[in-house]
Amino acid sequence: MTPQDWESPTTFAAPVDTGARGGTEMAAVYAMRPLSTGEVLDRMFTIYRSRFWLFAGISSISGAVQLVTSSANLVVQHIVMNRYGFRRATLASSSGQIVGVLIFVLAASVTQAATVWALSEIYLGRGATVGESLRATIRLWYRYFGIALWQVWSAMWLALLLAFPAVIFFVPQFGLISFAWAGALFIFVAVFGGGAYGVIAYIRNALAVQAAVVEQTKVRASMRRSKNLASGTKGRIFVVLLIAVALSYVGAAIEAPLAFFIVRSPLQPHVMLQAIILGINFVTHTLVTPVALIGLSLVYFDQRVRMEAFDLVMLLGGEMGAPVVMPVVAPVDAPVAEIVAPLAEPINSAGEVGSSSGNDEQV
Repeated sequence: MTPQDWESPTTFAAPVDTGARGGTEMAAVYAMRPLSTGEVLDRMFTIYRSRFWLFAGISSISGAVQLVTSSANLVVQHIVMNRYGFRRATLASSSGQIVGVLIFVLAASVTQAATVWALSEIYLGRGATVGESLRATIRLWYRYFGIALWQVWSAMWLALLLAFPAVIFFVPQFGLISFAWAGALFIFVAVFGGGAYGVIAYIRNALAVQAAVVEQTKVRASMRRSKNLASGTKGRIFVVLLIAVALSYVGAAIEAPLAFFIVRSPLQPHVMLQAIILGINFVTHTLVTPVALIGLSLVYFDQRVRMEAFDLVMLLGGEMGAPVVMPVVAPVDAPVAEIVAPLAEPINSAGEVGSSSGNDEQV
């Protein structure tokens, strides 16, 4: 890691006098400038550590939704298995998982947007709470949900398209069992070829939530914006996502022995083991998700600094809107020529309205 040359996180929420605007606001504590990959990662963990309960609190909401939906699905699965057998229980579990995943993606898309909003507020020198972050983003839940579905679909569609023909070679009714090697080939191409394309596609779309939250763009515009900003920085986005995946594998490694005992005897309820696995999933999601979102948000701001001089925009007072055109005020009874004439006069080198003749006489 590179040494820090920005302010310590202990200076967060330092109030400064706003002068004529009245009152106080939070002083920006992280300098806006181009960052190296090491500085992005260092700053990512510094911000997360300094505001751990804020980001973990936001992420825990979608983690709790996942915990509730998964628990309800397991309860339904056990009831159906006791009454109707293993086959129907598997069908009920599969259907419940689809519904649970959709509910979880909806909740996760909102909490992801809330995390990005909180990070942007802190990074730009303002404060944030869990409630404020949710209130600022939940009204546009459908937009973030659409972005999440688009991101997932962009990463999966090619692999699914390539894997679908493989099913034909393994179904006895089609009489192609002797060509099972072709099905295995399709699966190999789907996993490695489609998987590689899916990673690249997801990286290109990884900054869409940040664009939607900070710039208030719609779904399609956010995806285009992400592709533009991700150009030239896919490696850094990959590193951030790789760190998040590696951290999530820590939880998966803890779950693996427990899942092994469940798979060995699938007809047994294993209530305690499944409850422990759900708890591990909740903790992993709560702790790891903010890492990826904070890192991607820092890459988003860094790309805007590099490509759009966002640091200068913020130095001048934030995002600049359209220029304001001031109307020309004149007496009601003034002739039209007296109003129009000054507008047609050239401006001399001193910035005054006047003649463009050689003696530059003032009007």
